[in-house]
Amino acid sequence: MCGLRLAWVPFMCSLLALSGIAAALNEKDMGVVVDQTITPIGKRFYQQFAYQRHYLFPDSPFSISIYEQPSARSGSIITVKSDDTTLERFVLSFASNWEDARVQQMVQSIEFRVRRMKVLDTLVGNPDLAKDGY
Repeated sequence: MCGLRLAWVPFMCSLLALSGIAAALNEKDMGVVVDQTITPIGKRFYQQFAYQRHYLFPDSPFSISIYEQPSARSGSIITVKSDDTTLERFVLSFASNWEDARVQQMVQSIEFRVRRMKVLDTLVGNPDLAKDGY
């Protein structure tokens, strides 16, 4: 009986390894939101943005970075980028209250901009389609 249990160990280990590889392959297809914020206001905005993006677009393959540049005068300057391309830049003041509807609207707007940018890059990068004026 003990020998039978030991015979199953390599089989189970190989199954676990294969499931780990499959999970790693699936994670490559998922986009992430990178946090480059500094202040508590920026962190709170990042958390709301990342949550809404995961809720609205759970299988989005595009990665987005949120950068914050604190300013003593007006709050923080937030820059949202994808592939070193600025998608959105705005001032997040100390007193601003970002409701879920406002963050959802921004998430949708940025997601559509990223998708449009990727499609345009594909069309311009294709020599057969680039001459058509894209």
